Amino acid sequence: MAKRANPFTEDFIPQSKIYIGLKQFNNNEHRLKKVYEKTLELLFKGAKKTSQANDVVSTGDTNSLKKDKMKQLFIGKDGSLLHTGNMIENKSPAKLCNCSGVFDCQCAYCDKVLCGACQHQCTKCDNTYCSHCMLLGSDGADICVSCYD
Repeated sequence: MAKRANPFTEDFIPQSKIYIGLKQFNNNEHRLKKVYEKTLELLFKGAKKTSQANDVVSTGDTNSLKKDKMKQLFIGKDGSLLHTGNMIENKSPAKLCNCSGVFDCQCAYCDKVLCGACQHQCTKCDNTYCSHCMLLGSDGADICVSCYD
């Protein structure tokens, strides 16, 4: 049996759901052109600032570098941010081995500091390793984790 005919064909308008959000509304050519021009302007301003800052550094005048009023923050002992403090120079202290021996060399695998008593030499590659990076071979010789098969 065939479907019966729709009596409202004259008044029928096909409906579809259309969602126009803020993003779709703003993505017109005029708006995108404005955004592009503003982005270019900001990029060129930033490039001018860095070139001017390089000129200031080359003249040696450090007071004019602080125009942006940015300050170095320091971390306090309790984890809070402090506005005052001094930078600590990177001085490498004398390195000591885990057994408090004097630094002699480093492990070739994990870069741990080793003294003469803590270092082991691989029988295959002749590099120096710590006890954690050495394994015993089938013949009882020291073999590093890199050479161990």
